[in-house]
Amino acid sequence: MKIIRISGILFTLFVSLIVQGANNAKTSNSTFLKGETLEYKARWGVLTIGHAQTKVDSKVYMVQSHPCFKIEVKGQTNGLASLFYVKDSWNSYIDTSDLITHRTSRSIREGHYMLDEMANFDHKNKRVAVSILDQKQQKYNDPKYYDVPDNVCDLIGGFMLMRLRDFSDLKRNDTIKVNGFFEDKSYEMNIVYLGKEIINTSRGKVRCLVLRPIMPDNKLLNGKHSVDVWMSDDDNQILMRIQAKMFIGTFNIELDC
Repeated sequence: MKIIRISGILFTLFVSLIVQGANNAKTSNSTFLKGETLEYKARWGVLTIGHAQTKVDSKVYMVQSHPCFKIEVKGQTNGLASLFYVKDSWNSYIDTSDLITHRTSRSIREGHYMLDEMANFDHKNKRVAVSILDQKQQKYNDPKYYDVPDNVCDLIGGFMLMRLRDFSDLKRNDTIKVNGFFEDKSYEMNIVYLGKEIINTSRGKVRCLVLRPIMPDNKLLNGKHSVDVWMSDDDNQILMRIQAKMFIGTFNIELDC
């Protein structure tokens, strides 16, 4: 059953390991994101074990009286990996002007494990209200409230902000401080900027920014330097690849044109 949890973590890495606040943003104009759909494949060694997708809705939604982009992220195992079933999805509603998160939801299906969660962000009072769906009653429980820092983002909102960050002020081995909220807590993570590298992708050779999140101790990843992230070194800064070195082998998520 451990492979179920590993597959789920791999898809979670896809949306969570490269979050960053709005500091050092190139521009507040994120309209280039609207309508964008990106497809990814997940591999364990030479085996393709699943696919993931990010999609930015072309419509603007009103959430708590704020105009928002709706961003969807989905991941699912396939083929032989379907024996260890994972089907996860996330939705985030991100303010169209300052890109802070106003609402996020998760639907997690990993083996026999099920979770449906809704989180509403109250930036004025610096707290997040998190509700869990009662699977039998099919209604959300009363929310629990968590204190958060100013202008906190969820994982997906942070990822989208990273795509607007200006990396020109960074030198090799500089560290980016990350703040966000996930499940029931605020967190901080350090991300090391490793410079630039040209890699082979489905789009040919692509010059990329290389990032390395410093991972906390855990029983799955092979050390604190076990995850590397590549983003295209251009105006869009698209996620091209995540590589995670685990104790049972190397997992990759790569853009699949």
